[in-house]
Amino acid sequence: MKLVDAHCHLESDYFSGDLGAVIERARHAGIVKLITSSIMPGQWDLSRSIAGQFPEVEFALGIHPWYIRESYLDDVPSLARAKELGAVAIGEIGIDSKTETNDLSLQLNFFEKQLSIARELELPVIIHCRGASGDLIRSLKRVGVPRPGGMVHAFSGSPELAEELVSLGINCSMGGTLTYRNSRKRAAVLKLIYPRHFILETDSPDIPPVQKQGEINYPHYILYNLQAAAEILGVSVENVAEQTTANAARLFSLDL
Repeated sequence: MKLVDAHCHLESDYFSGDLGAVIERARHAGIVKLITSSIMPGQWDLSRSIAGQFPEVEFALGIHPWYIRESYLDDVPSLARAKELGAVAIGEIGIDSKTETNDLSLQLNFFEKQLSIARELELPVIIHCRGASGDLIRSLKRVGVPRPGGMVHAFSGSPELAEELVSLGINCSMGGTLTYRNSRKRAAVLKLIYPRHFILETDSPDIPPVQKQGEINYPHYILYNLQAAAEILGVSVENVAEQTTANAARLFSLDL
């Protein structure tokens, strides 16, 4: 089986002393590509460097809503070079009404500026959204979705929201939450977006599967997420692997 971890953070300090082994374990798990997403301008060079060291790694450049500073507005125009530098997406970007770190108006400003650049570059977007689905939909309609589309990572919304996102060209990715199999809503969403609009992720080092609760999450734990998705859908793990890998390859223009 070939797998793609469509969203992780290999820039994390948790991996800094052991990154080669982290990638090797991912390789043995069948992961052929990992998309590592920066969260602030200070990580952009690191994201690119990691991708340069490991052929399995691709990178995305962006500013996460939790880490926005007004001074970073001066850095946003630099994202216009993202495609030239080799990025496969603009991310992680988004809107989060449940954080007290930054007010929503500032987040929306950053999100829409980055979304606009992604549109100009025709790069997909990797989106973080909590408690702000209405604002997200309005921004996507106001600015427009990049030609390749995008994905909302760690999707936890309703089937209705998933359906609206799909209609706009946005996929949904899920990771460790899939292993908590007691959610009828999540099962309904998964069955709605599968097979064409569902993508696997880990969000490592965050959101570990239930089997590793309280531990650091690693990319090779994607196998737990794969198994859970297959059980919820009532299909084989091979089928889920094939479909999600094809979806990720299409979205990020991956050569697999």
